[in-house]
Amino acid sequence: MSLDSHSGDSFFCPFVVFTIVFGYLMILLIRFIDTTYYRRIFRVETGGSLNSLTINYNQFTIQFNISVSVYNPTDFSRVYYDAVSMEVFYRGEGLVLNKTSLPSFTTNRKSASVIQMTLPVNRFEDFGGVATGISRSHKDGKVKFGLVLKALFKIKNYVYHSGWSSLKIVCHPLSFAVSPNDYNTTTRGILLEGLTCNPVY
Repeated sequence: MSLDSHSGDSFFCPFVVFTIVFGYLMILLIRFIDTTYYRRIFRVETGGSLNSLTINYNQFTIQFNISVSVYNPTDFSRVYYDAVSMEVFYRGEGLVLNKTSLPSFTTNRKSASVIQMTLPVNRFEDFGGVATGISRSHKDGKVKFGLVLKALFKIKNYVYHSGWSSLKIVCHPLSFAVSPNDYNTTTRGILLEGLTCNPVY
């Protein structure tokens, strides 16, 4: 009786240890795969536009209409985004034309969410030569801007919940085709092509 009990204990202990170690390794593996290989895929979609573009000497007004798709390619995790903001810049990130806050959102595994941004810009001074620069580019029928998206994000799956981390995505250049002979128009300037954005670490 004592021998059988001892044999059972000898089998049970390694089994428990193996189960614990295996479970721990699986947790680490899922965390590693879904976080290390998780690519923050942000893409400005085609169909974006300038709903208005007015230049009057040093004064200018613009209204951007831009859609950004946020992809979650992971197999196991949901990604949560909070404190989301977007800003539009000209030339470099130091010349921010305007900024807006956006609602929090979630991307489920193997899916995408679309952020729709309509952002007006009204400037009554040249503001770092922006009006002058846009006027010159306008003559060539193309005006370029950039977009920055900032947010906090966290990842959740069956076995792992991350903390909040900061995220910065830069989309540049966004090239819009415009009429070279009309500086004061409500005719839509059209985004020439979509663009996959770059994360800044």
